[in-house]
Amino acid sequence: MNGRQQAIFLPAESYEEATSRLLALTGGAPVGGSPGGSRGVRAALSILAEALDEDEDPSWTSAKIAERLANRLDVVWPPAYAVKTSVSLAGVNALLQATADAYAEQSLKRVAARSLPGFHGREWAAFNPARSKIEAVTRIAALTDAPREWLGPGSKEHKSALLNLAHNLFPHDNRIDTSSKHRLGASLAEALNVPWSSDFTATGQTIKLPGLNALLAGTERHLGRLGEAVTDAVGTPEAEGDALSAALLASMPVHWDGRQAVEWLARRSLRGSNDLEWQGFYGEERAKAILNASFSPKVPGPIRSYGPTVFDYGLSWVWDIKVHTAFQTDGASIKRASDVMVLNDERAVRACVDEQGLGFLVVSGQATMDHTGEFKAWHDAWKLNRSGRQAAPSNSGVSRTRKTAFTPLQVDAYWVPDKLALEAAILAGQLTPRAQGRQAPKIKGGPGAPRPPKFDMNIVKANNGIRVASYEWPEQESLA
Repeated sequence: MNGRQQAIFLPAESYEEATSRLLALTGGAPVGGSPGGSRGVRAALSILAEALDEDEDPSWTSAKIAERLANRLDVVWPPAYAVKTSVSLAGVNALLQATADAYAEQSLKRVAARSLPGFHGREWAAFNPARSKIEAVTRIAALTDAPREWLGPGSKEHKSALLNLAHNLFPHDNRIDTSSKHRLGASLAEALNVPWSSDFTATGQTIKLPGLNALLAGTERHLGRLGEAVTDAVGTPEAEGDALSAALLASMPVHWDGRQAVEWLARRSLRGSNDLEWQGFYGEERAKAILNASFSPKVPGPIRSYGPTVFDYGLSWVWDIKVHTAFQTDGASIKRASDVMVLNDERAVRACVDEQGLGFLVVSGQATMDHTGEFKAWHDAWKLNRSGRQAAPSNSGVSRTRKTAFTPLQVDAYWVPDKLALEAAILAGQLTPRAQGRQAPKIKGGPGAPRPPKFDMNIVKANNGIRVASYEWPEQESLA
């Protein structure tokens, strides 16, 4: 990895991203569930207060504690940053930027994670709890060089994660009971001499995240590696791409309804709710939220901004997220769609690849087409009602068929490590620089603004070249 620091602060695009980055800076961990939403923000602000040695009252609202923290960090705090008892995303970003500066100046106290019952005191102060099940099983597998893990339906961990751990650490220990996953977890905890509780398990032979973290902490201590992070477990772009793909497989919705997706984007003030290809924006935003909730980000993290282009996600390496329509259906028949999908600005891709490599996470699936025009009529009316303006006309004068729904089938990770690999991918037809048509005109008959060249990816060719990981949604296989 290159050592250049990110010169420009990139504001978080969602509460999930903002709280994830705040927790990474303070060393804290979310107390149960996803770090996003109002409860996640309040918890992150409480941990930030501890990192700054700032007194707080648990009864205070997010708005009140945020204003106190802003004063402590010398942040200008206009009234607009408070939305009743909550904090606007702009306000959270103001605190995030100031916290990043304080981290760089080493003026933050590391906060011991407060989310793991029974693990207190100096002995466990260095432990970094996994923020999700996929992070936990990824790190557990990596500690003993076991095969990479992924989660089954309902984000359920596989028994293999614990069996491999037991086999590698205690191959001849009679205390290890493999007759059920619950007994296996409890007996591993006994062998590792870590606390275990009935609260660590759930019905259906499930180990909860605190239970997986207990085993992770005990294993790290047992191996003399206490204090490692997920970035130590996924030490290559290929391994990172695999873990990120597995996280999307575990948590991405298995059916995207067009109306619900458009409204979801609008409620969160995210871009794309007015767009013809709503599924691309929805999939990208859901994927970013999942990854931010699944893995503890690296600080300061890789550079994601190149000119006007900001790539979607970075752990140790930079990744952009795309949604590809591989199949189309009108309800009666299914046909294969194009194997080619549009990526990003050519100059930004080349610059990122030259400096540090670049990856793509692609969710491919089946689109249900709006053969009746019902969805288009709803979408046009919905946009008119929100903005009072008619939809922009297309350059051709012919409106493309909308998609009413999207079903993800597969998630793939692709990695381009350097300029030489990029040129090889271009020669092989996996990636192709392509001129872009103009944007839709502002007024009917207008020229439309020009767009810079972008890269295309041929999925079929790239699968035999730059692909480094692939997962399928098992329950969806019959659709294709």
